[in-house]
Amino acid sequence: MLQIARDRDIKVIGIAGAANQDYLRGLGALATTYGEGWVERVRELGPVDAALDLAGSGVIRELVELTGDPRKVVSIADLGAPDLGVRFSGVAGSVPDALAEAAQAQIDSQAGHTRGRRVILV
Repeated sequence: MLQIARDRDIKVIGIAGAANQDYLRGLGALATTYGEGWVERVRELGPVDAALDLAGSGVIRELVELTGDPRKVVSIADLGAPDLGVRFSGVAGSVPDALAEAAQAQIDSQAGHTRGRRVILV
């Protein structure tokens, strides 16, 4: 998605751990780290017109704050808070032997340090 946005001349701000900063920059994003103060670091990189949360890590309120409108935030998270008006979507990388490796795929996804999504093929 990042590459598609960049091909359309959309400025992309990516948030990742320190080890993935060069990876994000290599894809064409402005990169910053997550953790305490990430909202301020994003603001320093420029205005946020829309946000796509591909980690589902509980940052919806902050993304709504950054965009100014819950209709401008898309997330894979299951918030249990429909009053935010956030749309949910998401696709992950594949796990070849779904039943045998589903637990590990979930552990990897929850850790939040993978590049890309996980899809379990049944």
